[in-house]
Amino acid sequence: MKYFFKFFLLSPLFLSAKLFDSFYGPISVEEPVLIELIEAPAMQRLRAIHQYGVSYYTSHSEEYSRYDHSLGVFALLRKVNASLDEQIAGLLHDVSHTVFSHVGDFLFNVHDHETDYQNSIHETFLTLSGLEEILVKHGYEVSKILPHNEKFIMLEQPLPSLCGDRLDYNLQGAYFQGFLTKEEALALYNDFRFEDGSWLTDRTDLLKKLARFSFFMTQDCWGSPTANRTSYWLASALKRGLEIHLLTFEDIHFGYDQEVWDALCQSQDALIRDYMDQIMNASSYIQEVERAEAETIIPFKCRGIDPWVKEEGEMKRLSDTDPTIAEELRALRKKALEGWSIKVLKKSSPPSCFLNAPIANVKSYGNPVFAL
Repeated sequence: MKYFFKFFLLSPLFLSAKLFDSFYGPISVEEPVLIELIEAPAMQRLRAIHQYGVSYYTSHSEEYSRYDHSLGVFALLRKVNASLDEQIAGLLHDVSHTVFSHVGDFLFNVHDHETDYQNSIHETFLTLSGLEEILVKHGYEVSKILPHNEKFIMLEQPLPSLCGDRLDYNLQGAYFQGFLTKEEALALYNDFRFEDGSWLTDRTDLLKKLARFSFFMTQDCWGSPTANRTSYWLASALKRGLEIHLLTFEDIHFGYDQEVWDALCQSQDALIRDYMDQIMNASSYIQEVERAEAETIIPFKCRGIDPWVKEEGEMKRLSDTDPTIAEELRALRKKALEGWSIKVLKKSSPPSCFLNAPIANVKSYGNPVFAL
């Protein structure tokens, strides 16, 4: 027996495996392509990109990064034995985010489009960041590991269903906001399975807590009027930073949140200082009013989840099993359609324009050249 263990410990597979920490615990990875991708500069950069974008600096200061989320999605997909292609797609699905995450949607004027900015540039980003080189080295084509591949149903599914991506940011987020304890989040993680084309768990008691977290965050963060206006103001500050050459397109696409934030906060440009003051004191500028008094109406995307559950062999939505959940979700959807009735008490002059072109004409990750 001792010779078996000696052989096992010295085997190439064991020696080459690496452990990567995730919210759900260490992940043992032995596939060279995955190890190289996780350790690549473009992936490691996500440690410095906050999951909640500008809200990290205003209302939701959780230390939850796009890297944490990406490793979480990867862990979930690995747990349910997704194909290696789908695991890679999940690992890389957020790598193309600009600084401040979805503020990029406002900067490039796609915040009301179906496709997020980072998704529109994802394939190009994989090439520019050097990740394509790693993939090709190991026999993979970029076009076959894009996250919205129709075959990757473990990774992506339309709302209100759960998918690997949506499940992770709700699990980790629910922990940070106190909707779930760490033990409860891990219990759900361990219980989830992928069956009949859906993510399923028998812990409906915890699933209801997860759903209510998604209802809360849809209004309090992801779709809140504060997040909308501060994202607009930060995009305006970034645009002004580009105009006066305080920032570059490289900073936007390959930079780090804190470095860019510090550059804006330290700027002496009057317009940038005005925008940053509005962001940091948003409650003094944004007022929710009656619809007739509103300066603007801000509808928002309903990110409330309504997962599938299986009862006595029959698939049902969670809302079909709980009238209270059904009513809460109905009210959320109604509010999302109606939008927030907002008056901005003070505002800066708008930027001369928003950007409307994806990254282009970039020579390399190290020395990109961007053009509008």
